[in-house]
Amino acid sequence: MKKISLLSFIVLTIMQCYGQQKQDDNKKILAIIDSYSKSVIEKDSITFYSLFNDDHVVWCAAYKDRTQAREIQAKGEAKAGSSYFSGSYKGFLRGLFRHKTTEDKFDTIKIVQDGTVASVTMDYSFWADNEMTNWGSKYLNLIKKEGKWKITSVIYSLELVKYFKQPERKTKKQAKNI
Repeated sequence: MKKISLLSFIVLTIMQCYGQQKQDDNKKILAIIDSYSKSVIEKDSITFYSLFNDDHVVWCAAYKDRTQAREIQAKGEAKAGSSYFSGSYKGFLRGLFRHKTTEDKFDTIKIVQDGTVASVTMDYSFWADNEMTNWGSKYLNLIKKEGKWKITSVIYSLELVKYFKQPERKTKKQAKNI
């Protein structure tokens, strides 16, 4: 009887420690997202760059089909270009300096992680000079490197506001359940 009680105690203790560690990691990942947002507003390259892995980082976006169709309609197939583009987090930050103000707003944040790797999904809207320019879904992948979470990829869909307004939050939630 004592062996069963001791075993139950050990299992519960391990589960509680794991649960606490997972909560702590989630808080650290949310802090990275918060730092990301603040450094976009402040155009703080030192903080922004520190959020990313030192090695190769994927930075890629794809136009949503309907935005791409409108781009082709407006500019023609050749001038509209590809439906996706890639770059770098450093290039993204440098591009912010074309505007007086910038902000990357996030909501509907979901984190899946196992203490070593993490995937974060969210809805976003990007604002330049106090006007929303684009919106969509953003996906971050992270690794825990030497005890610190680092972003290894940023992949996002892109809907241009000049063609399609971002749905109200209630509408977005309903659309996700379809």
